[in-house]
Amino acid sequence: MQKRIWITWETQRRSVELAKKFGCDLYIIEHKGIMRYPSSIFKTIFILYRGKPDVLFVQNPSMILAALACICRIIFKYFLVVDRHTTFLLDKEHRNSPWQILFRFLSEKTIQYSDITIVTNSLLAEMVKSLRGHPYILPDMIPVLQETRREKLKGRYNILMVSSFAADEPIQEVLEALGAFAKDEVYLYVTGNYKKLDERVRNTAPYNVVFTGFLDEQDYVNMLFSCDATMVLTTASACMLCGCYEAISVEKPLITSDKDVLKEYFTDAVFVDNTASGISAGITEIIENIELHRERIKYLKERLITQWEESYLHLDNMLSEVLS
Repeated sequence: MQKRIWITWETQRRSVELAKKFGCDLYIIEHKGIMRYPSSIFKTIFILYRGKPDVLFVQNPSMILAALACICRIIFKYFLVVDRHTTFLLDKEHRNSPWQILFRFLSEKTIQYSDITIVTNSLLAEMVKSLRGHPYILPDMIPVLQETRREKLKGRYNILMVSSFAADEPIQEVLEALGAFAKDEVYLYVTGNYKKLDERVRNTAPYNVVFTGFLDEQDYVNMLFSCDATMVLTTASACMLCGCYEAISVEKPLITSDKDVLKEYFTDAVFVDNTASGISAGITEIIENIELHRERIKYLKERLITQWEESYLHLDNMLSEVLS
């Protein structure tokens, strides 16, 4: 019987779901403060010593965890799979700071010394290949979400914007776009900690934009079910957005950014450029053809679930053949 272990240094739904799917013993190591890295390294080595896995999965981030797994495989002789989905710095300014030099070195070496690097899209797979790695494309699973109550919302059409107010989100353009709609026609509900948003920008929000603040998981799921459509935007070039998967799960029409990796996977979404006019046009397309987009998203959900299961089974079979 093949022994599989999954180690992550943070709680992340993707790791929890994939570890269960691949039949792994899951270890979540979360330490804070000055001793975070020494404590996490020691506990990881202890788990490997006690567990003696045939196949080890690790999540990257953390880059340090991925590097440690590459080193320890010399001793423990496991087959190493690194699930890497965010740490590429593609949209960061290229600088020769000591931190970026170290990051790029570790990035390249962890790709080269992993047996498989799981990524979420073809753009990242090509990057892994260019660094002499072995990529496997496995996007996030479509989550299973359940509502506990339906929220009463204000507009004729209500759109939920999934946001963390990160630097890659065109918030100001969204606020400008919502000002173009007639009174009570469209309301936009924006999740996340709005205090991260510049107060001057926040004060320009039209009346039909509601900042919900941070929602706990079930309240967030209830909002997804309660809205008519969802919006998840980014200026990043290779980012697969969790909010898109969640929108598909609850079968809500989706507005997202016109990026190749998103267009490749979420084919029946409405894609917009990150300008006020583009976002406004996307909203108009949704509300004028709401039933059509609902049907398209239902079809997309079925197709993505089938497609994901096929990709998972292929990788699972590959791993089962490792020892034989």
